[in-house]
Amino acid sequence: MSEKKLPNQVYRLHQGDFRAIPGKPIVYWLNSNLRSFFKEYPGIGKVLKAGVGQNTGDNDRFLRFWWEVSWSNIGFYFNNLLDTISSPKKWYPYMKGGSFLSWYGNQERIVNWANDAKEMKEYAIIRNKGKHWSRYLQNLPLCFKEGITWSDLSTKGFGVRYLPPGFIFDVKGSSGFTEENLLFTIIAVMNSPWMNYALGLLNPTVSFQVGDISRVPFRKPGLTIQKKFDHLVPVCIYIRQWESMVAETTFDFHSPLDWQAGGLAAVQAQQRLINLETQINDLVYTLYEISPQDRQAIERELAGGMVISEAGENAKPEEEEEASVEVSVSRQSLALSWLSYAIGIILGRFQPGTPGALGSTIYRRSDFAIGSLPEPTEEEFNELVGEPSKFAYIDEQGWRHVFSRQVEQALQKLALPDGIAVFDPNHPRDLPTLVSKALELMLGEQGAAEVIAALDEGRKTNDGRPSSIVLRQFLEKDFFTQHHIKQYRKRPVYWPIQSSKRSYGFVLFHEKIDRNTFYALQQEPYLPTKRRAVQLRLEELSKKVLTAQGAARKPIEKEMDELRQLAEELAQFAKDLDAITRGGYEPEADWIDDGVILRMAPLWSVIPLWKSEPKKYWEELAAGKYDWSRIALKYWPERVKQACKKNKSYAIAHGHEEWFIGN
Repeated sequence: MSEKKLPNQVYRLHQGDFRAIPGKPIVYWLNSNLRSFFKEYPGIGKVLKAGVGQNTGDNDRFLRFWWEVSWSNIGFYFNNLLDTISSPKKWYPYMKGGSFLSWYGNQERIVNWANDAKEMKEYAIIRNKGKHWSRYLQNLPLCFKEGITWSDLSTKGFGVRYLPPGFIFDVKGSSGFTEENLLFTIIAVMNSPWMNYALGLLNPTVSFQVGDISRVPFRKPGLTIQKKFDHLVPVCIYIRQWESMVAETTFDFHSPLDWQAGGLAAVQAQQRLINLETQINDLVYTLYEISPQDRQAIERELAGGMVISEAGENAKPEEEEEASVEVSVSRQSLALSWLSYAIGIILGRFQPGTPGALGSTIYRRSDFAIGSLPEPTEEEFNELVGEPSKFAYIDEQGWRHVFSRQVEQALQKLALPDGIAVFDPNHPRDLPTLVSKALELMLGEQGAAEVIAALDEGRKTNDGRPSSIVLRQFLEKDFFTQHHIKQYRKRPVYWPIQSSKRSYGFVLFHEKIDRNTFYALQQEPYLPTKRRAVQLRLEELSKKVLTAQGAARKPIEKEMDELRQLAEELAQFAKDLDAITRGGYEPEADWIDDGVILRMAPLWSVIPLWKSEPKKYWEELAAGKYDWSRIALKYWPERVKQACKKNKSYAIAHGHEEWFIGN
């Protein structure tokens, strides 16, 4: 072979050089030093048992977002599958993958694992044509263990997250487990540029297969480097945990970001994370003895973007379907988070001042200590949540409270026990009025006014509307259409039940809806009271207009015309609500397990803000698509019973296995 100098972009290798890397990919540009890693070091699979998770076959049926069901029916912090068999809980945390996110997060799903997943296992047997369910439900002994998890598809690169104990995992949320004391070291290596680079050599697609991950060379660290990983990695996880604690769509939620300083705190936390990641990446390069030149080559190639093979071109990363929890720091986004928090207090979802409750506004060091994660030090805790002086008070246990005891108690008194609020300025349960009171208690009059003003940002014109009008108009429409429904992935927790032109209506907290709720809306002090007030005002104006002369008569006639239209709208609203209850909408306690959208489906006619989605599901319910649901059994009992005769998993779902006869 000639030894003359080769032109740029021309490489000379021995054929055997390609065999150094598992799968023999044609990576001719890789230098001999990096190539040698694949010979010298064992694959990471030697210290990490990686496996794919569950393939439910019907996520609409078996998965929910955690906010869709009753909090009390979710089994948190279980250590193994055996304990679930005797548990009355139906739902358990489920790691489904989700969008690209490192260190911690994407913990929004739960799975129906009641009776040791009896219903899902039977469905898997049906899918497997009578054979065992284990083709689809895999690696069950690894469930509920502490480990590492990652999404199987991402266009943003590869990143892993700490997997706390207590999770079942999905086929799209592949996970790995180590018996050795290397958990934080492995997380560090797997989140490094080196890992992304090595994976690109093994499989240059957006799909990260367990087999490819297991073949990435892993070098065990010495004690000094391992101790550094064991310190730095938990701090990265703490920062992501804190981000979850200020995002209300997580079950870690404590409180919104501080109205005055929260934006800066979020930016500072992100900068700390970047600095920590730089330190960790430096340690990984040191661990592998990667030269500065090779480091530059790795980072230069990664900066150029992933080279995606044909096998990955048609893959659809989950990040296109689901957005990760992001701490947004714009003034308007902060205002929306405080508005949403105030609504949650009024409707009884959030409980400020109650330790361990959702939206507790209490910060404890122990909240960060899960699994192998130790409690943060006092200094780390101060960096995460703020110095003690920034809190209203510190209680006897050393827990830090965002609000004073007086404010906590006042907020608790605002909560509506049945979760029913009204859009009616003359009603004691008027939502805008109560939200305004909650904001003033939490932020003071000036802070509340600033929040409401920020909601109005972005309007083309400033018409000088009073803050009370701004808040009312925003809550009646934009809060739901522009924020809440999107934030909760089309599975909203607050339901706007309104008349056709939205002149009158209610907001319901879905967890508190029961068989009496829609009857209550049709009784005093709700719709009949409103209709009577309109009628009385019409009678009053009818007398007044008789004596009015000239220009004074026109505004009276205009108001009367508006009231007549409102009376007609309310009459139709009354008919719509009556049709809903006469049609059978009397939710039993177990209806909540069917999920938000199926429970909203029969109500589509009284959700003018968002009619199309519930209506679509109502039509699908009527067509028999969801005969596993309790709602389908309520409305089409004979059809569902017939389906149960042939489908054992349906019979199990309805608690009547005896209905199954067979084909």
